[in-house]
Amino acid sequence: MIGLIEKLVGLDVVIPSELSTDILLLSLPALFDGFVVNFNMNKLEATLEELVNMLTNYEATIKKKTPVLLVGSLLGTKKGTPNKCKKRSAPPKKNKPSKKPYKKPNPGPTKPDKTEQVCFHCNKPGHWRRNCEEYLAQKRSGHGDGKKKEA
Repeated sequence: MIGLIEKLVGLDVVIPSELSTDILLLSLPALFDGFVVNFNMNKLEATLEELVNMLTNYEATIKKKTPVLLVGSLLGTKKGTPNKCKKRSAPPKKNKPSKKPYKKPNPGPTKPDKTEQVCFHCNKPGHWRRNCEEYLAQKRSGHGDGKKKEA
């Protein structure tokens, strides 16, 4: 931009220094927005050469800062399908500490008492149908479905 401004001056076009400074500041990329705001708020006045030196210093400080990138993923989306009107689930609730006394966990299922077991085939206590001698004998001999016949 400075080269273009100098060509205009070479063609005897009168450009005030404030206008040339504003043209130069407006031609800068968005990366220099902070510098432009600071320059205008402090009402700094500088020649084009001084302005270029200030911009060079500012650019050096910008390059030292590492940009922070925000990386995210689209959960539940498939390739080729648009993600329209996707319902979001509620955030998980935090578990509050309970005021109940601690109970030991159940050690597991207990074996039923053999005296309470009743066979569905012979109706005698102490075993189940799958272990019933009468039922197994009927099954081995091949008589029907193995169910006891009522008299």
